[in-house]
Amino acid sequence: MPLDVMILAILFVYGTIIGSFLNVVILRTPLKEQIVKGRSHCMSCGHTLAWYDLFPILSWITLRGKCRYCKVSISGRYALVELLGGVAFALSFWTFGLTIPLAFAIVLFPVLICASFFDIDTGEIEYWCPITIASLGVVALTLTLMGATDTMTWYEHLIGAVIVSVPFAVLAFFGAMGGADVQLMAASGLLLGWNIVPAAFIGIFLGAIVGVFIKIFRNPTPQKVYEGEEETAHDVKGTVMRFGPCLSVGIGVSYLYGEQIIEWYLKLMRFA
Repeated sequence: MPLDVMILAILFVYGTIIGSFLNVVILRTPLKEQIVKGRSHCMSCGHTLAWYDLFPILSWITLRGKCRYCKVSISGRYALVELLGGVAFALSFWTFGLTIPLAFAIVLFPVLICASFFDIDTGEIEYWCPITIASLGVVALTLTLMGATDTMTWYEHLIGAVIVSVPFAVLAFFGAMGGADVQLMAASGLLLGWNIVPAAFIGIFLGAIVGVFIKIFRNPTPQKVYEGEEETAHDVKGTVMRFGPCLSVGIGVSYLYGEQIIEWYLKLMRFA
């Protein structure tokens, strides 16, 4: 087996294992539960899962999406998160090889996956998500100043942090998006530089598509939820626009292929 294929396979498997851990983070963080401590258990019957129940993707397939003990259906989202982790790591190696950008990707993509599902589940993105990405940006900026990388200049990192986040902040001021979305784009811009521009366009495009589907299929009657003594009306879960996942897809695609997208667009403009 060629070495590259072997490394690709190893990183895919490693990515699915990380994805399995991300499921724990995504599930337990909003519930304020311990992430590192405590054995994995069925959320329906509470039975502690054995080691053979925890193989990423394979366990869900072999158990046909049901708990081994209580037979209650297990959401396919668990396998999806594991698959996303594996594909993200494999694509990163395929694109960058064994380089510094691959090391960044191994941190970036799990954070983007968590941010997406936090937003889907709770409508909020945990603060540590943009903070972690911003930390990657600071490291990338430092390496650029040291001359360890030559992918972009130091000021391109700084431009990336503001070129999209500033107009997004204006939109957030008028309620068009959340403040966490702005933080996510500012942090990612520090890492991606100019490549944050196609990320924004991809995110907006996906958001428009999702928004149309929500407009068509949303429940016209808000679901009443009692909060203390006040009665408030919220949209039924799944019918509210979550922009975080769309932006995360854009950030991920642009981290991998942002330069190619920009070059393709500039060539297109020359022939227009």
